[in-house]
Amino acid sequence: MKDYYGVFGLGREADQEEIKRAYRRLARQYHPDVNPDDGSAEGKFKEAAEAYEVLSDPEKRRRYDLFGESGLGQMGFGADYEGFGAPFGDIFEMFFRRGSGRSRRGSSRGSDLLYALEISLEEAYRGIERGIEVPRHERCEDCEGTGVGKGYSLEICPQCGGQGTITATRRTAFGTFSSSTACHRCGGSGEINLHPCIKCGGDGLNEVRDKISLDIPAGVDERDRIRIPGKGESGGRGGLAGDLYVEVRIAEDDTFTRRGSDLHAVVALSMVEAALGTEVPIKTFAGEETLRVNAGSQPGEVFRLRGKGMPKLNSKSKGDLYLTLEVRVPKKLNGEQRKLLEDYQELEAKGKEAPNLMQRLRKAMRQ
Repeated sequence: MKDYYGVFGLGREADQEEIKRAYRRLARQYHPDVNPDDGSAEGKFKEAAEAYEVLSDPEKRRRYDLFGESGLGQMGFGADYEGFGAPFGDIFEMFFRRGSGRSRRGSSRGSDLLYALEISLEEAYRGIERGIEVPRHERCEDCEGTGVGKGYSLEICPQCGGQGTITATRRTAFGTFSSSTACHRCGGSGEINLHPCIKCGGDGLNEVRDKISLDIPAGVDERDRIRIPGKGESGGRGGLAGDLYVEVRIAEDDTFTRRGSDLHAVVALSMVEAALGTEVPIKTFAGEETLRVNAGSQPGEVFRLRGKGMPKLNSKSKGDLYLTLEVRVPKKLNGEQRKLLEDYQELEAKGKEAPNLMQRLRKAMRQ
């Protein structure tokens, strides 16, 4: 009869933590990759793995304690280890890293987060400071992100022996075939959490609402992103946190349309004001300006106010403001307006000038 307790130098009263520590010690000591010139090392390594497979599983251990090695035959456990975990050579990766690759249980960087923030066009012109509240997951302080309750640790999965995969071997007339699948019990991690943290439920993360103050620079444009390092999701197993990206959305403005660093707007005049010329007060984000419209200006004519557009990001210069002339024709006329327009039409047909009439017409149109 095989003495599995004797392999580890333990008595039958040994608890699971003692068995696990003993197994890891022997696995490190006798792994063939560590002892390439020792022919007996592989045998001792397999012996330790076989003992751990039995003693780490409560049901197998109970049968072994009651019936000895013969009690394990009913559970499909054989000396040739078909179906036991992954190939023994892979167990080495439970404890060491090979080459430059990262251990399966190594830390991982947290995910980046994207937050959409809407501001007005004027706020984009001036630049603002804005506070936002971002929901994200932060490492649980109680378990330090491990997901395991205080005083406990992750257990080596008894189903796959800590490999995260199950290898099944089939012998056929054409040869022996092996296939590996992720262990269903540990989900491929190689470890199981029998004592999850009460605060986070074993996730290792707790949801928080992070309050962040943002400085949004003048000239920011639609879909521009502001990166805030370390304010994304918390990293796994002590890994670095991801980043937060705040994407700017600019609300539609009632007056101005933006095209790059330039602004565009429409200036509406009556047909008389366009014919005679006028001065129009124009409100811009920088203050009020005066637009001088020459006599005889036509609908669709564009006026340009230099430097009255949007600030250019990270620059002291600004774009321009373009004003498109819109001439409005009244839909209804009162008696005086109609009479003056008819008089003007008659004089124009005769090729005569009527300066006083035009002034009277302008006054009537304003009424």
